[in-house]
Amino acid sequence: MPLSGRYRDPILEQIARDTFALFPQCHRCGQRVERFEDADVKIHVQRVIHRDSCPTARVVERTIPPSDAPG
Repeated sequence: MPLSGRYRDPILEQIARDTFALFPQCHRCGQRVERFEDADVKIHVQRVIHRDSCPTARVVERTIPPSDAPG
């Protein structure tokens, strides 16, 4: 029987929750999936992705201090 037909199986639910606890980062975007309910856990490959689209990545701007050395 394929696993897709056993979506209400408590053993598979526990495996999915354990996988999420071990690997909470999304494999598509690298960001943490905050809640199990927001995750789409793939049991065969043990990976977690956002159930919906991934959030936009935060942009971090860094300023480089001026160089004191003569150019």
